[in-house]
Amino acid sequence: MTDSSAGRPATGALHGASGEPSLVSLVASGVVDAELAAVVWFLVDGGIPLVVAAPPTRLAAGTQLLAAAVGSVRADPSETTMAVTALDRPGAWQLVHGGRAGAVVGAGSLQELRDALARPPFQLSPQELTFLGCVLVASAPAERPTGRLRVTAAHYVRPLARDAHGHAQELPPAVLATWDERLGRFEHFGWGVIPEIAARLGRRAGDVEADLHHRRDDLAGLATAGLTSLEEVRRLIAGYRMTYGRPHGDNRPT
Repeated sequence: MTDSSAGRPATGALHGASGEPSLVSLVASGVVDAELAAVVWFLVDGGIPLVVAAPPTRLAAGTQLLAAAVGSVRADPSETTMAVTALDRPGAWQLVHGGRAGAVVGAGSLQELRDALARPPFQLSPQELTFLGCVLVASAPAERPTGRLRVTAAHYVRPLARDAHGHAQELPPAVLATWDERLGRFEHFGWGVIPEIAARLGRRAGDVEADLHHRRDDLAGLATAGLTSLEEVRRLIAGYRMTYGRPHGDNRPT
């Protein structure tokens, strides 16, 4: 697949044997690591939107990243198609009101993304912008602007809350992970917001932590084994749902 906005390869070797990118192919190609991919999987599976902020000249690459994540977790093709469709005002409204799984926006940071969505034609309110969900900021290396995109920052946008007196509380976004260029790896900070995510999805924080570790290990195992095809990843996720709530590795029939 090529980046239609630039006529060159989009995110690099993201494709599995089926020709379609997957969450595991993102791990295998270094776009994300297994730990961040596990968080993305968990959030998308929980119905929380996924937004990719990509360079304006690389929107096709950002779309491929989004399709890999949403398409792996949500097997209904219509959901993936809707997520990667160009965003307009109705689509932006659906995104923050739970009717759309994801979107790609030309922006270089979370703040640029918020500013863009607050302006016409989207005109989302400050309150609506708190429901953006998980935001992945993707960019190419400064010395290779046409190279493969990598997620350089991942955020969890905290939704509008109410205190005990009913007053609205707009909490700042939480950083889930950042790419450290000097160390050549991701730094993770999602542990600080796990209790909030768990409460939002009706789970216990300890269970979510264990769940994320299992997902990380499974994704890393597939990436190491070279099993990156969309079909393989969907089978993993379908199997994971079948044994939901049971000890990891417990394959007893239900």
